[in-house]
Amino acid sequence: MRKFVKVNETVITPLEPRRVDILGSECLIDVRFVENHSGTGRWLYEYEASGEVGKVERFLNRLRELERKQDE
Repeated sequence: MRKFVKVNETVITPLEPRRVDILGSECLIDVRFVENHSGTGRWLYEYEASGEVGKVERFLNRLRELERKQDE
């Protein structure tokens, strides 16, 4: 039987919970909303992402791409 390594990553991003949840579903990982903070004129949201190593890395890469697009 093959066992997969699971990781938990804390992520802080300005992306709203709905978008992050959809992205987590697409990457086949679990994303849990932890809390939100008001910082420097905009809201920041904290999440805990958990899943297999490669899937969490793919999620983080796609999340950063969305952040860059949102800032443009």
